[in-house]
Amino acid sequence: MRRMLVTFFFTGLTASAWSEAPIEYRSLDGAADPKRWSPAECEVTVSPHTAGEHPAVRMRIPVDFNAGEKQYPIGWPRMYLSLAPDEQDWQAYDRFEFQLFTETSRTNLPKCPLVFHLYNAQGQSKLFTLDLAAIGAWKTFSVNVSDLGLTGKIARLGFNINESDYNDKDLIVFHLGGFRLARATAAQISEIKAVAPALMCDSRVLPVEVAVEGPPEKLAAGVPFQLRCGDRVALSKRLTVHRGRQTLYIPLDEAKPVPGVYSLVVCPDDPALRKETAVTFTSSPWQ
Repeated sequence: MRRMLVTFFFTGLTASAWSEAPIEYRSLDGAADPKRWSPAECEVTVSPHTAGEHPAVRMRIPVDFNAGEKQYPIGWPRMYLSLAPDEQDWQAYDRFEFQLFTETSRTNLPKCPLVFHLYNAQGQSKLFTLDLAAIGAWKTFSVNVSDLGLTGKIARLGFNINESDYNDKDLIVFHLGGFRLARATAAQISEIKAVAPALMCDSRVLPVEVAVEGPPEKLAAGVPFQLRCGDRVALSKRLTVHRGRQTLYIPLDEAKPVPGVYSLVVCPDDPALRKETAVTFTSSPWQ
């Protein structure tokens, strides 16, 4: 007997689920138009759900090990969308995001429930396994544009499953919406991580990996950093950064750290932008 489709209903995202300050968004609601998608081995329709206040598209996949392409009956149900010219320039933005809601006849999802594709105008691609998918829950996919590794404009989106990851006669439905580009209106660090969580006290620099967002002219003015040990500020410095992921080498000449656990804090005086990472300084045999 075929299993019943497990259905969960969604009434919309709350404002706080999307709130980040200060961020500017450009919605790509055209990507939720099923007429723009080219499906194969799946059905694409308007979703009855919405991603917040934005429309969603419904990708319905009845897994069938005896259908599909003749040479590959256990295949790759998929759909693709070509972006309009005015939707392709992502370089002026920091992130691309969308929302994913999943329904299925299964009780759980495979390790690779869905694959997301991005293609630039030259045909280069970047694929993402959407293992964040959860049955009956909206999940946000977000990627830094600088992490895509694609040059030029983004020309096409795609989604597919590998039927071999599922069981014959499974039914899987994905609702996809809230497609949008995001950019910070202020210079900010969205991610920060110490490259070496432990350094000797006589180290000349503190290497730290950061993901940077914001307008280039504001980034050129620099972002404030503090190296703190408890309430003591060992170093305070404003560093020039550029948009995207990068490694900074913060000079420690003025810090003169002593052994202990420190926090490297970015934008320490702005709660909306503040981020921090821990680093330990140990005694040096050469001091």
